[in-house]
Formats: sequence, C-alpha cells, structure tokens
Amino acid sequence: MGPDGSRIQSDHATWSDSSARAVLQLMVESVAEMVGFEVAALSVVLGDELVTMAYTGPEEHRAYVEESDPVSVITPVLERARPWGPRLRFIEATALTELEGHWVEVEQVASAHPDAWRPTDGLLAVLSNDDGAVVGILSVDRPSSGRRPDERQRGLLERYAAQAERAVLTAFEREALVQQVAHAESARRLIRSASRPTHGSLEDVLRHTHGPLVTGFDARGSWLQVFQPDGPGVGVVRTDAGRLVPISRDLVDVAVRVAPSLWADQRPVVITADSIPPDVPEIRDHFLQRDVSSVLGVALGVGEECVGFMALSRHADQPPWSQVEIDSALQIGHDLGAALVTAGALERERNLVRELQQIDDHRSQLIATLSHELRTPLTVISGNLELLGTLDLDPQADRYQQAMNRGTQRMGKVVDDLLLLARVSNPQHPLTRVPVDLRTVARDVVSLVESTARSKGLTVTVDLEPDGLMVPGDPVELDRLVGNLVSNAVKYTPAGGSITVSAARRAGEVVLGVADTGLGISEDDQEGLFRAFFRTTNPDALREPGTGLGLAIVATILERHQGRVEVGSRLGEGTTFTVILPAA
Repeated sequence: MGPDGSRIQSDHATWSDSSARAVLQLMVESVAEMVGFEVAALSVVLGDELVTMAYTGPEEHRAYVEESDPVSVITPVLERARPWGPRLRFIEATALTELEGHWVEVEQVASAHPDAWRPTDGLLAVLSNDDGAVVGILSVDRPSSGRRPDERQRGLLERYAAQAERAVLTAFEREALVQQVAHAESARRLIRSASRPTHGSLEDVLRHTHGPLVTGFDARGSWLQVFQPDGPGVGVVRTDAGRLVPISRDLVDVAVRVAPSLWADQRPVVITADSIPPDVPEIRDHFLQRDVSSVLGVALGVGEECVGFMALSRHADQPPWSQVEIDSALQIGHDLGAALVTAGALERERNLVRELQQIDDHRSQLIATLSHELRTPLTVISGNLELLGTLDLDPQADRYQQAMNRGTQRMGKVVDDLLLLARVSNPQHPLTRVPVDLRTVARDVVSLVESTARSKGLTVTVDLEPDGLMVPGDPVELDRLVGNLVSNAVKYTPAGGSITVSAARRAGEVVLGVADTGLGISEDDQEGLFRAFFRTTNPDALREPGTGLGLAIVATILERHQGRVEVGSRLGEGTTFTVILPAA
C-alpha cells in the first residue's frame, strides 16, 4: 500500500533498480550491528505481496527469505504477537512455527537464563502509514547476547523502526510520483499519436484519445467537448470501458461558460464531494451521481483561443489528483487543443473538397448533357446545309450557305471538345491502358496538319528516338493530346515560322516536346492556360478561332495518365510544351 492507503501496483524489479533498496539495505545492516542482532530483514507491501527488500544474515537463508509471501500472512502475526512498543511485536517461541510464510528459524543454543532467546522466538516491527495500513515489516533474530532484548535495546530498535518506516513511506511516495510522471508523460505521447490527423474527423480524434487518457491518468471516465462557432459542437462522455454516457445540454452549456476563463487563467478545476467550485455544480451533479468521487477538468485551446473542455473522473477507492497529474492535464490541454484545431481544419477542408468535387461532377454532367442535346440539332442543321450545297443557288444564297456551314462546323467542334472534356474529367470513366507508341502517334498527327502548315509557309521538323517511346494509356486520348498541342503550334505560328516535334526516353519516362516560333504566351496568361474556356489576352491570338478547351483537355488527359506538362514561353518568341509520361 502507498502512504495514502492505496494499493501501489509496483513490482520487485522496479524497486530493485531504485536507490531506495540500497537505503533500506544499509538501514537493516545498521539495525543488526547497533542493536545487536545477527539477522535482520525488511519486507514491504507491494500490491498483494509482502516482498523482502533488504536482508543481512547467513547467506544460506537469503534465497529463502527473499521469496515473496501474500500480504495475508501479516494478519496472524499481529493476532499472536505481544506488543513491546508502538511498533514492536514479540512472538513467543512455538507461535512462529505455526505461521504461514517464509519465516527463518536460525539455529541458536538457548541458555538456561530466564530471558534466553529461543530459536523459535520472533521480534517484528510493524511499519504503517498515517491511516494505520501496514506498509512493511522489520524483523530481527538471533541476538548477539543470546537473550531477549532489554528495555534499552527495545527503545533503540523502536527508533530504527521509525526511521525504516519513514524510509519506506518516502520510497512509496517517490515510487508513486515516478509512476504519475511516467503515466502522465505516456498519456501525452499517446494522445499526440492518437490525435494525429491521419485518423480523419473530429469524432475519430475524440474516440482514439479516450483510451490514452483513462489509461495514463488511471481515470474511470472521460468527457471531451469541442466547441464550434455555430453551436456547442461535438461532445463525448465515455466510461473507462468505452461505454458511451448520455450528456445533457445543461452540462455542455456549463463547459462552454467556464472553459474560456479556465484557459485564460491556465488553471484546472478539481471537483470532489467535499470541495465544489461554485461555478460548476452541474458537472458535480452529473459525475458524482455515477459513483464518481472526484473530477479533474481543464480547458483545451491553442494560443489565446479556447476550443474545448476535458474532464476526467475517479471513483472513491482511488487517490486524489496529484499536482503532477494536474500539471500534465493542463499540458495535454495544449496538445489536444492543437490536434483538435488541426483535425477541425482538415475536416472543413475535406468538406470543401467534397463540395467542390460535387460541383465539378455536376459541371461535367451538365456539360455532357448540353453537348448531347446540342449535337442532335447541329447534326440536322449540318445535314440540311450540306443538302443545300448540292442545289443550284444564286451567288448570294451560296455565300449564306457557306457561312452557315462554317458556323455549324465550328459549333460541332465545340460540342466535340465539350463531350471529350466531360468524358476524360469523369472519375467514373475507366482508363483502359494499352501500350501506345508515341512515335506512331506523333507521326500520324504531323501528317494530318502538314498540309495546313505548308500552306502557311511553316517548317515542321520531327525528331523522334527510334526506340523506347512506348507508354501505357488510351490511344485515342493520347492522340488527342498530341494533336491539340501540334495544331495549336500551327495555329499560333505566323508564316515563315517553324515547329519541332520531338520525343525521347529519359530513365523511366518518355518526354514529348512541341516547340514553335510563334506568338508566345505572357506570364500572366500562363497561369490560367490549362483552365477550361480560358482565352488569352493577346489580341493577335484572339484573331484565331478556338474553343478555349484544347489545353484543358491536354491537362485532364495527362492527369488520367499520371503525366505532367511544362510550359516555356516568352511573348513574341515562341512556346515550348513539354509532356512527361511514365514509360511502359
């Protein structure tokens, strides 16, 4: 038992590694030498065992004496012993042989003197705490004089017993303090680990934090309340077994009211049946009616902001909150507060991303729906215009027919681009990967635009490595990617310019480049280049027809293929698009 009467859940190894054992050993040796006994032993109560911590005497008895006994062996000793002082108890001759436990009988020839010490005599000093609970036994045997100790020796032994008692109580206090510090620090480490944002939501952090709290502080329950600007927030009360306990709104309102002042003053609130702070009666009523004897509460926060409240409870058979535990709880208020703020921010970010994803999905669905709806009438219009073109029209009507045909084709291109963007932007649209040779794709694209380039007086150069240009992906999408880049180069390069299409293998990637000596792109325009419907501010580029979807399609296709694109351009000097794709 500890100095306050509580059980100390310690073990032999813990004491063996401490300086307390050395002090007790020195004390036992001093007792034997100064009082005049050849054998002395000191045992302490650890949990449910009586463990010998110090011994002096014949070595052949050491192993036997140091075997632990149940604490229950003390009771019959006290029942049969005769008091010889406040702590001393003397056991007459044969009584010792009838006791359970490891009691040593050291052989000694008894003299004929009336006060002769007999081999079965026993002299013990009972060491107790302030509450009268036994914390240890100091025993001596085989007096050097061969006689039972006289009054002077008893008085001296009584004084040594008092010193041993203080030493044992001090050791218990130190042991309890070490355990409290270790538990509190362990709780802080566990809480830091449990409250990392990898667990996700605020509810996840609260759930994973409960276990370390009740374990580290030896609590019988925990209450964690997280405040939110638009209401009381999230609150969870659990027993040490993890069972959820209902929480009233009145109790939450108390936490919301008192926590900010606790955080500002950096002070705890300790509630017991005998000590009830005036501003928290509801907390007392809630916990104390559930067989709880004491509650430790602290505010949670970051900087000057209070973000929540934490309370831990204990039953009547547990010790009061120590200052070490209170200080550790205040520190945990900072650690857990920071974790909750981070978790809240991440949760808001996830909600925002989810909303944006829903908006983006809706946009893609809307684009796809409108494109399909536009395609049918455009097909009808295009067919009728084509039929009109076969008729013998007067020159003015023929001009109108050709203008309408060009407009229809342009609108058809917009619809096709919208449908393609919606398809490649749809996360539910699977990407079927097959080996694709970029050499073949690049050559096919160049052959399609070559006549247009030649009509503008452009020089097109193709520089492709002979091997190693295979990439995994969708052939149609990769063809569209390269086609958009090359057709843009042709469109925005004035007459007399040049275009270079190159591809090479670099480690585990294939690098495709499309460079031109055209109009170039300003730095401001480069920031929004890959957004849908983006149009440049360059008036020379605006003269060229376009949907503003080509580069958005390029970026989306690359994202689906785990690739990336880089842009190098200066206004008036040309542009280079560099596409990097993982090699097959």
